[in-house]
Amino acid sequence: MRTYQFLFFDRRGRSPALDFVDCADDGEAARSAGRQLGLHRTCNEVEVFDGDRMVLRLARPDGPGIWHGSP
Repeated sequence: MRTYQFLFFDRRGRSPALDFVDCADDGEAARSAGRQLGLHRTCNEVEVFDGDRMVLRLARPDGPGIWHGSP
């Protein structure tokens, strides 16, 4: 297990939320980031880091409706 850092951003580029999640690999971290982004209604983007390495940046899709993240 590795500890990943999730930085959440609102539409103004501010980071109102930070989380640390233990995941087996980058794929599990990506899926977790999608789920958590769905829970942070005021945020529209999340960056995932493994130490100093950025794993991914995930943005909430534009358009109508509510996105709930990946299953």
